[in-house]
Amino acid sequence: MATYVFSDPHFDSQNIIRNCHRPFASVDEMNAVIIRNYNLTVNKQDICYWLGDVMYDASKEKVFKILSRMRGRKYLIMGNHDRNHSETWWLSCGFDKVFAHPIYDAEHYILLSHEPLPEFGLNPPIVNYHGHIHNQDYDFPDHDQCINVCLEKTDYKPVPLINPYLQNVRKFSR
Repeated sequence: MATYVFSDPHFDSQNIIRNCHRPFASVDEMNAVIIRNYNLTVNKQDICYWLGDVMYDASKEKVFKILSRMRGRKYLIMGNHDRNHSETWWLSCGFDKVFAHPIYDAEHYILLSHEPLPEFGLNPPIVNYHGHIHNQDYDFPDHDQCINVCLEKTDYKPVPLINPYLQNVRKFSR
């Protein structure tokens, strides 16, 4: 079993194609590429954290139809465009777990959020996987350990969820 992360698919949004210069001629093409890339990466037993902005102004039927075509266990951390529906609503669309706020994995020092959050100066460093800013570069301080996983930055597919700073850090015993 592997764990992946990605953000901001914005299914069915012509505006996201235009505003973020996504290389698609239509929303149908964009949706198909995102779903294909997702399924080429995520296997049935894998987990993928979705860091928000699934589909603006979504209907349950549209979201369910898309999610039912995608493999693995899908965990949603709600983004700004997802908050017009409840956690229960998103669960009924096919997500396996839904979180209204960022979540923290203390074992691996990973913070998952929709928006980038400032680092905390800990050693080993906390890595903040996030979305929201799409193809923009960071223009704010204290975000050295932030990793933008908006689809525009990940070739429109999920990426493995790891803390690159833990490669050389030994496990502390209590």
